[in-house]
Order: sequence, then structure tokens, then C-alpha cells
Amino acid sequence: MELIKIPKVMQNNMVLISKYCNNHCYIKNGEKHVKLSQMMMLGGKECCPRCELNRINEKLEDEVQQQFNKDSNSKTYNIFKNHSILTDKTILGATFENYKTETLEERKNKKNCLQVLERLKKGEVFNVLLQGNPGAGKSHLAYSLLKALNESGAGVTCLFVNVEEMIRLIKDSFNNKQSKFTEQYFVKLLSEVDYLVLDDIGAETGAIETGKTATDFVQRILYAVTSARQDKVTISTTNLSSNILFTMYDKKLVSRLLKKPEFILFKETQDKRISGMPF
Repeated sequence: MELIKIPKVMQNNMVLISKYCNNHCYIKNGEKHVKLSQMMMLGGKECCPRCELNRINEKLEDEVQQQFNKDSNSKTYNIFKNHSILTDKTILGATFENYKTETLEERKNKKNCLQVLERLKKGEVFNVLLQGNPGAGKSHLAYSLLKALNESGAGVTCLFVNVEEMIRLIKDSFNNKQSKFTEQYFVKLLSEVDYLVLDDIGAETGAIETGKTATDFVQRILYAVTSARQDKVTISTTNLSSNILFTMYDKKLVSRLLKKPEFILFKETQDKRISGMPF
């Protein structure tokens, strides 16, 4: 019979009985032997102290693991909340539910985004380009997609970055040595997250629908990010056509943004930001 040390919390609520548990064994000289453990009455039920301790330990281990998972998920969840760069704060309230679908194209594009979401949740890796008319809700849907991934509970890292604002912050860091928003900071951050939205690509040049090309500085940053993300999902929004993108940026950069592309096009949807304004 085995004598085991019983915690005081159990000693105060137990009474030993004349029965023994034979569920515990040990190996000696290659042979299996039973360790008898005297049973007890605990809470009006017969139980084995060793079995009860094992149950308690398993429960504690499970609680510790759950807390660890909760803490880990909080860290990944908060990357999206604390490190995203937006210029339009109204986007923070964007969801699939409050994206208004008044036209066939809007309904189709929302449906396509929801299908993309399910594919990404299953682990598929491809890039997404929301492209077309300004103010059509591209950023709204891209943010909704990213928010749904962030809240999926999968512990993935998500980031939404307005490209024009990112470039402004990097340039500001040149004369502000206290700023953390350096080129190295953004390249590392954008390269490492699982899901990235590059919002409003092309706006940082200040010349939409012209022959102007992006500066070497901008191209260097985006090239570094897209090079590091070739095995990850990048979601981009732009008012530019694919032809203009290839004119404005290095072809290798654009080809990486369009690697395994899923296009969501806004050709007919009108600018939601000025809808209802008198002519």
C-alpha cells in the first residue's frame, strides 16, 4: 500500500475508509506491480487521493494553458489595435454588417470579401486587391476583412496601414529623433505580421491618374516589405488601374503585390463619402 502526502485542504474534508484503489502501478525489474492507495470519503463520495490529486493537477495545467493562450492571443490581437496607421478614424467602426449594399456590384464585392475571409481562415495564402473608384468602400471592406481575421481567435497578427500616412511618419522621423516611426520600424512591423492591409496605394505620390512615378524612397520601402511577404497575405486597396500601377512602381514590386491575386473591382460604385450632396 502507498502512503502519499495529502494537501491540508483535502485533509480537512476527508475520511479514510477501508477500501483501496488499485489503478496505480509501477515497474520493477521489468515487471508491473500495483500500488495500493487507501481511498477516502470526500464530499460524500468515495475517491482515491492519488486519482483526485491527478485530476486537480490536470485541471490546474489546463487553466494555466488557457491563461497562456489568452495572454498570447491578447498580444496578437493588440497589434491590430495599437499599431495600425489610419487617417480616417471612421474606419475603426467598419464591419461587414454596416457596409451598405445598394447596388449589384456592392452586393457582389461584399460577398467576394466574405468568401475571401473563409478561404484565409482555412489557411490559404494569396493576395487581395480591392481596386477602382475612390470612396466606393474599399478601405471599409479591407478593414472589415482584417478585423474579422483578428477576432477569429486563431492568434494571427493583423495590421492596417495607410501608405500615405506611413510615408509621412517616416519622413517626420528624419528630424524627430524621438519618433519610433522610422523606416526600419515600419519595414520590420509590416514584414512580420500574418495579414497586412496596404491602404490607398498610389495616394502617397500625390498624382493619381498621371504618368508620375513613385519616388525611389517610397519604392525602397514597399519593395522591402513585399519582398519579405512573399509567403504571407497582403491585402491592398487602390484607386489606380493595374496598368498605372505598373507605370508608377517597379514591376517586381507590383508583381509581388499581385502574386496569386484575388481582384475585387469597383467600376460602378459611386463615392459613398459624397452621396446625397446637392449638385
